[in-house]
Amino acid sequence: MDELLQYGGEDYSMEIPAPGKANAALAENGSNPAEARQWLPPDNDEPGFSWPDEGGTVSKSAAETGAGGYYVLIKNLSTFFKSSDSDSSTLAENQKCVLSPNAKYKTLAMPDFYGDHVVAELDAAASTCPFTKGYIYMPHVSATSAGGASQLPANIRAFLDTLAHAEGTEENYNLMFTFAEFKDYKDHPRDRQCSGKLCSDAAGRYQFLSKTWDPLAEDLGLKDFTPPNQDKAVLELIRRAGAYTAVSKSSEYANFTKALNKLNGIWASLPGSPYGQPTHSTASLWNFYKKSLAKYK
Repeated sequence: MDELLQYGGEDYSMEIPAPGKANAALAENGSNPAEARQWLPPDNDEPGFSWPDEGGTVSKSAAETGAGGYYVLIKNLSTFFKSSDSDSSTLAENQKCVLSPNAKYKTLAMPDFYGDHVVAELDAAASTCPFTKGYIYMPHVSATSAGGASQLPANIRAFLDTLAHAEGTEENYNLMFTFAEFKDYKDHPRDRQCSGKLCSDAAGRYQFLSKTWDPLAEDLGLKDFTPPNQDKAVLELIRRAGAYTAVSKSSEYANFTKALNKLNGIWASLPGSPYGQPTHSTASLWNFYKKSLAKYK
């Protein structure tokens, strides 16, 4: 880890220690479970993404969805607006109503998040439901006025999808290290869990350790652990690692692999990670990335 902390060069690729050395660096006392580690790079001058609410230009995709008012945009499928976060199959007909594919629904306030759902108060004119405040399954939502990944360019969005795939979280922002779920996004859950010989309080789509999340949240002024803030924090982490430029051009294989090499000290699932945990191959991640990128083109 000393080499990681000294990193400051643009083309740095970490020399990977032998697995035995990596595990020894993680072990605490004798046979006690190892504690997961995550490198937090120091701040630097690497450029990053300028989010719309920070004075940047709204991306084309966000502009096309009508950014500027409160809304929820549904993906290319039908889904339900529900009176609770229960599975739609368990709800009575008067507890759910259909939302149309690709439809944008105006909301009376900024959408919120609870577990794996978006919580929205729809404009009364936008729904024939007997209720106006309810839940929408988050993986069925393309974008909301709360911001987040939907505001990002296609290359970056596909790379974040790939990172989440490597970490095993996919589209889910409410998973902990053992894939247990949390509901409340008021703060990082800080719930240390163990699996096998490894313990971690990693949480969220990008599996932030609380020790990583706290300084990022303070520096960025993030008040909660909601999905849009997780997206902001992960891009800041990528920027500090000197990988943002490579990620922004990651549709080129050389930049994709360059980004992985700069980030494998942060995420243990990436190829070449020094932490002695199972990793994905570069080839498998590249194949996933290309499929994800095609969705945003």
